[in-house]
Amino acid sequence: MELQTYFKEYSDSPLINFPEIIYSNLYKKVQNNFHFEFVSDKEKYLFSPLYISLIGESPAEFREFLSQNNSFFDSLKNFIINSLFIYSAIIEENSYYITDPQNITIARVIPHGDGKFELKFYSHYEDELQNSYSDKIYIGRDFINILQFERKYLGLKSFYLSFIEQNKKIQERAKHKLRYYKDYKKPYLNEIDYSVKEMVSDSIDRIKMTPETKISDISTVKLIESLDNILYLQNLMIELRELNIEFENKLRMSKEIGFAKYLTKFSKDLKNGILYLRKLSTHMHLRISGFPICKC
Repeated sequence: MELQTYFKEYSDSPLINFPEIIYSNLYKKVQNNFHFEFVSDKEKYLFSPLYISLIGESPAEFREFLSQNNSFFDSLKNFIINSLFIYSAIIEENSYYITDPQNITIARVIPHGDGKFELKFYSHYEDELQNSYSDKIYIGRDFINILQFERKYLGLKSFYLSFIEQNKKIQERAKHKLRYYKDYKKPYLNEIDYSVKEMVSDSIDRIKMTPETKISDISTVKLIESLDNILYLQNLMIELRELNIEFENKLRMSKEIGFAKYLTKFSKDLKNGILYLRKLSTHMHLRISGFPICKC
């Protein structure tokens, strides 16, 4: 399918259905160095902030489509950045990479239909793009719907459901990537499989108790209950991450590097999730206490 087909029905005018945010220097750095990577039929095409083709032989039709719709893709970029500000902690968690003057931020855009996109974020040295693009550093993922900016359940539901899909990929890849699959299946793979399913099931039940899209919409009484649930979810995620790190270290000691890299990405997503839950809990603590720091 042609790349422009994914965006054509939305590109007639810039996106305006998202809140304006005054960026800090950290977020300005992301905005100024934001590179789109588009995926089509397993091919990947990287474009500069000015929509110049950098990596991959992208179709001429799509390059022309980009040049004619800069304003739409600029608004999509801001939609994504503002989503990260409100519904994730990916930027804060990866500030070490982002603030490096030589680093750029790459957003891989994966269409899922009906305005929905999966986004995978990477960091890379700008002057090494051409020679070592495959060495880019994975820093996290997010899910957006450009038809609706606000997310129910504080944006947590789709994030947790993604862990189910990631677990499936880990279990399947283990069968093909691990030299001694049987040695790792019972002590680690089975435990990760069980822990992910238990964490997601328990978390979704608790998330549904807070259907609001904003912390400011939650009553104080309900906010206290929501905070308890957020802290509980955080503990579950910390336990899973510790198990994942233990398995990853075991694999690296056994020279199972080819598979260990998948667990590294999984750990990064768990760490991003933990920090986002802490971000939410901080806002909730402040609202409950009545400390007038913001109206978020």
